[in-house]
Amino acid sequence: MNNWKKYLSLFMISQTVSLLGSMLVMYTIMWHITLSTQSGIMMTIMVLCSFVPSILISPFAGVWADKLNRKFLMIAADLSIAFVTLLIAVLFIFGIRDIWIIFIISIVRAFGQAVHQPAVAASYPMIVPKDKLVKVQGIAQGIQSTSMIILPLLAGLLLTLMPIEYIFLIDVITAVIAVVILVAWVKIPKHMHEDSNEKINYLADIKSGLKYARTHPLIFSILLFSFLFMIMVAAPSFLTYLQVARVFGPESWRLSLLEAIFGVGMLTGSIVVTFWGGFKNRLVTFFLAYIVIGLGTMGLGLPFDFYFYIGLWGVVGLFISLSNPILVGMIQEKVDPEYIGRVFSLFGLISTISLPLGMLFFGPISDFVDISLIILLSGVCMVIIALIPLFNKELLKEGYQKVVSAEESIEAVAE
Repeated sequence: MNNWKKYLSLFMISQTVSLLGSMLVMYTIMWHITLSTQSGIMMTIMVLCSFVPSILISPFAGVWADKLNRKFLMIAADLSIAFVTLLIAVLFIFGIRDIWIIFIISIVRAFGQAVHQPAVAASYPMIVPKDKLVKVQGIAQGIQSTSMIILPLLAGLLLTLMPIEYIFLIDVITAVIAVVILVAWVKIPKHMHEDSNEKINYLADIKSGLKYARTHPLIFSILLFSFLFMIMVAAPSFLTYLQVARVFGPESWRLSLLEAIFGVGMLTGSIVVTFWGGFKNRLVTFFLAYIVIGLGTMGLGLPFDFYFYIGLWGVVGLFISLSNPILVGMIQEKVDPEYIGRVFSLFGLISTISLPLGMLFFGPISDFVDISLIILLSGVCMVIIALIPLFNKELLKEGYQKVVSAEESIEAVAE
């Protein structure tokens, strides 16, 4: 595909439009539950509603991304989420505003996003040359980071200016626009299984994907690392909203400013990784970044000043943005195309299992134990978990980029 930059640009525009509406609703829901309940139990229920559905569907979503039309999967996911969001908005307009309705929309969105994400991640290597994947992921991360600066502030502002149901309607509109762009202008090359008439054997396909991940030296190690690290991440990811409300005050502007500074950090990291690309050994960059994330989390456990606190969130965001594009680019580069959807769904599954597991522990005890102490100790554990892989010489060998010739790069994105 010689004009890959054109199709990449259109593809990224469609996904950005979809992202804007989704993130706006996500922040609105978080703010609504945090400020209206200030309850660790309610936050735990919301997290479970957001992640448990993904646990159920992720194995199938990975198979679909490897076997079916990826554009169709993205469209179906976006429209399904938009339809249910519209129904919820209508219920709210007619005065049915119970908090369980918020939990329902979180469940449906979790199902849709679990299907959407592996299809999107598996589509990039079909459009982009292998040697450009990390750079492109840096740009994609930069777009998300910019959204994280603007949308928390916008969500906080809109929540004070209008009922929540009208914010839901914004997500419906952006989803429709994203689908129109994807259908009308984006061309994604077909993969090897798309036109085949073979029947999907879910059990066999899931088992083969698990076997591939288990026997791949890089993928298995990173999956194990991600599982352990993300359990600890549950504390700062979800309890900091309660921490801010309890320690500094329940004003919505504090939550919005926290997310905005986090987004500034992520945008800065995205720019750095786009132009720098990391050390020659990308796994060294990856694990060092996560050590700094752990150190920053330890600082969050010492909330003596609000502005120092949100500054630390900016540092954490910067190093998350340094590490994520490197990891995604390595997966897209090193994983066999036949298994790439299932591998990305496994990484999604790890997040959806580990975060609720962590929240099942941290959430309830946060109503009885000081949140700052919980976050401090989770940061200590993060540092230890990220340090250990740096002593694994065999694993670190996987961090070097495979040299790709110009001919191979062109063939990789050819139809």
